[in-house]
Amino acid sequence: MGRRKSAAKLQQELEYARNREAYKPAIREEGQPTSRRPKIAYAYKPMQIAAGENAKKFKVQASKESVLFFGESALNLTEAAAQDPLPRGAQPSKVHAMVADGTPNLVRAVGSKRPYVRYGKGERNSRSQYTYTAPISIQSAIAIDTEVKTVFTAVKNKLGGPYGRVWFTPEFFVLADGGE
Repeated sequence: MGRRKSAAKLQQELEYARNREAYKPAIREEGQPTSRRPKIAYAYKPMQIAAGENAKKFKVQASKESVLFFGESALNLTEAAAQDPLPRGAQPSKVHAMVADGTPNLVRAVGSKRPYVRYGKGERNSRSQYTYTAPISIQSAIAIDTEVKTVFTAVKNKLGGPYGRVWFTPEFFVLADGGE
């Protein structure tokens, strides 16, 4: 059984809903600058089938800024030659980072006027990138801990203070077959 909401809480939620309903987003004008983050193809060796240097490599797309942020050698990525793409549904291992300001600030959401704390680098609508995601090719399943921690320590001084974060998501590799 859930808790009953107070009248003040219901009033606050109603105010947020009315603000959100009254909000009309600005129409994007033709010729406005766009955010361009090109993707580059890299050769990725899945951890599930990593058996030495001769293991099959697959082609993955990665943001140029993200690879520069983490470092291509730290991510164990090489230029993609004639590799096949990852099987459908597979996801490579990824390293994520959020660069924060030294002092987070309280801002209000544009639509609902709800207050929240913004930890990201730069001001809202400043078009500054503060999140990075890049695939990491693990050379062997035994070395996963040391390779990931190497990347973590390489970017630790770029995170912008105590609110910056870096984390790892493991790969999801799919081998599929069909028919008879």
